Amino acid sequence: MNLFLLIIGLLGLWFGTEITVRHALRLAATLGLSPMFVGLTILAIGTDLPELVLSIEAGLQRLTGVETSGLVIGNAIGSSLGQIGFALGVTGLVGYVMLGRRQAWIDGITLIGSIAIFFLVGADGEFTRIDGGILITVYLIYFATAIRREQYGKPKRQPGLTEAGIKIGFLCFLGIVIVTASSHLAILSAVALAEEWGIPQTFIGIVLIGIGTSLPELAVSVSAALKKQGALSVGNILGSNIFDMLVAPGAAAAIAGLTVESPSMLRIDLSALLVISLLALFFFRRRKGLQKGEALTLVIAYTAYITARTLWAGA
Repeated sequence: MNLFLLIIGLLGLWFGTEITVRHALRLAATLGLSPMFVGLTILAIGTDLPELVLSIEAGLQRLTGVETSGLVIGNAIGSSLGQIGFALGVTGLVGYVMLGRRQAWIDGITLIGSIAIFFLVGADGEFTRIDGGILITVYLIYFATAIRREQYGKPKRQPGLTEAGIKIGFLCFLGIVIVTASSHLAILSAVALAEEWGIPQTFIGIVLIGIGTSLPELAVSVSAALKKQGALSVGNILGSNIFDMLVAPGAAAAIAGLTVESPSMLRIDLSALLVISLLALFFFRRRKGLQKGEALTLVIAYTAYITARTLWAGA
């Protein structure tokens, strides 16, 4: 029953995020916002609503005495692995994705830096409230810098908030409500499932929840690639990974702090994320776009890690 409830919660996370992102894009178009600004904020942050809301909910649950640290930390790593390995790999197999050398250098350094910062603040076995504030502050600096890098043109029109705009805004809010309720269900069922199976919460977060919360990025990236918007796919995945490493765990830590179940295990999981991330960035730096064989390599590397992680947890 707990596994069934977890699956329902993850499906709700995906469905609610899909509604939120779709109508947020429509609302942005209605209000005449810059497409670049929409891609930077709504797609990168919008598809990370499951991870963010789940982390906030987990932090609130921890205040009540329910230990959820492993879920937050595992989900941050697992979701990032699912996006850079599985989502990017599948997207590269179904369409052509590319990343400019300058963007690969700037965002690549930021991605690797976010993994390093995540490791440094958690190396002592815990994420304090101060650590959470540091993670969020680093992301805000990156976000402000990214906006400054972009050259936005003035919108051709500044429409008012019409009746259609209000309706779209309501649907955005409805999507957020679905995501919030689904995250609550996923948290409670995942905690119960970890206790029932006698396996670490970190494993549940990395394998089950991590894969589930990567579905929005997979859906958006594949759709963009099929529409010949491969750069949008890569930007969404890189931006989401940076967000997952900094904001999602940072929010939970700022609320109630987090405890690392196994520092040695954390190092191994982060090492896997670092290796796959460097591999993806190497592919983009070597050529203009991700080749089919390179995309397949990412999928195989991710599958190998998940398989090893599953056997390890069951050992």
